[in-house]
Amino acid sequence: MALRYDEHKVPFVDFGNGVKLQFDYEEFTDEPSKEKATNELRETPDVMEASIRKLRELIQQEKQLKLPVDNESFMKRFLRPKKYYPESTFEMLKAFYHMKAKQNFISDRLTTKSIQNALDDRAVQILPKRDQHGRRILYMEMGAKWNCTKVPSMEVIRCTNLLMEMVGREPATQLHGIVFVINFDRLSLSHISQFPPKFVKTVVDHGQKHSPYRIKGIHIVNNARMFNIFFKIFKPFLGKKWSQRIFLHGVDFASLHDHIAPDCLPSTLGGTYELPAYEGAVIGQLLDCYKEKFEEEEKYGYVSEVKES
Repeated sequence: MALRYDEHKVPFVDFGNGVKLQFDYEEFTDEPSKEKATNELRETPDVMEASIRKLRELIQQEKQLKLPVDNESFMKRFLRPKKYYPESTFEMLKAFYHMKAKQNFISDRLTTKSIQNALDDRAVQILPKRDQHGRRILYMEMGAKWNCTKVPSMEVIRCTNLLMEMVGREPATQLHGIVFVINFDRLSLSHISQFPPKFVKTVVDHGQKHSPYRIKGIHIVNNARMFNIFFKIFKPFLGKKWSQRIFLHGVDFASLHDHIAPDCLPSTLGGTYELPAYEGAVIGQLLDCYKEKFEEEEKYGYVSEVKES
């Protein structure tokens, strides 16, 4: 297993046996994707032009918010999850950058170095294969395999946010969305204590309302009695959409496979391909191939502290 480059010099992690993790930042051009974008996101030339123009005007009125308004890919990244409604996109965008302006918190100055322990322990992973609907799959270890003394919850969330930003820049992911699979095998009180209610509310609000990602499902596996205690912390903060997209599968991978096809999952989740126990550092190497892109985008956002309304 190693970091390699394809014939177009695009980096990827080679897991062997034809399994690889690679980001795709090219716009989709196939007809099924374009038709889906039209039907689900209202993505037509006329709507895109009008929405980008209006969103640009709104951003320019927010004097302290500096964003690349002439970058169409950047604008579409935020417009797509809001189905090209510029006003609601603008509200989400402001909240997103308000959060990034909070220093030493969940989404500011995200670098591989700042989440190295989470990468090393593979607390959060991007699975190499998309699901049958084209959605990215993020896998989280929230039970016995999560050493919360080494990797505190703040780093887990920061790692999740960095990986989300990586896949969230992919046009195909902006269209098809993201699903989570979260393993709670042997969850303990030490794990649960990592999530005080105020922190949970902030994280859940950010994910539900303030982030430019289409979360299409949250699949919980190995949820035993202790999970019920954990879930009581989160449940009051869940909106209708997320509540309807949380699925509890217990130890029944067949139930999980009703939503995510086995050939899209590794054997540890009852799937059909092998994902070796890899060194997390190689994922850091892949992320660092895009370091300049991240450093460039760190220039964007609120140029000074802004009071929240």
